[in-house]
Amino acid sequence: MFIPVSDERKFSQTFRSDVQQRVKMGERDKKSVSPMFKQVAEEFALQPEILRAIADHESGYNPWALNVEGKSYYPKSKVEALVIIEKYKKKSFDVGLMQVNSYWLNKFDLSPSKALDPEENVRLGAWILRYCLDNYGYSWRAVGAYHTGSPKKFPARSKAYAVKVLKKYKALLDKSEQQIK
Repeated sequence: MFIPVSDERKFSQTFRSDVQQRVKMGERDKKSVSPMFKQVAEEFALQPEILRAIADHESGYNPWALNVEGKSYYPKSKVEALVIIEKYKKKSFDVGLMQVNSYWLNKFDLSPSKALDPEENVRLGAWILRYCLDNYGYSWRAVGAYHTGSPKKFPARSKAYAVKVLKKYKALLDKSEQQIK
């Protein structure tokens, strides 16, 4: 596993294997996989709805979605996604469900192929969000920092991003609460 684990966020390898056996993402599968989001959210003390809101906004739940310096690509397979990444590997790019930026891939010495694994992509996105929450508090600033790196870097863009994600988050949270009742 490539993400630092603290005592508060220990992750059961047995449970992870169980999730991986149950969650099979086909080459064209573009849907939310609730057990995966729930498991990863628990690991990082987050609500699954915030991870799903980010994935919905960033990729529309497309595990192969890419963005290269502002241009979106929607390959039909992981292989096609890797070909595009190879072509633009010297540029800044975002990959997968959570649109994790190449900065983080370099920071964790993670291959684009590994980052395109849906579960690992969600896990890395959750780690980045947890980092932002720990640094900027539980506010729109942290959610905006997920997108821009810092709420101070591009304040208007950061806030606009956060507003969109938080709107999706509230809708997903309301839906979850309705299912509980």
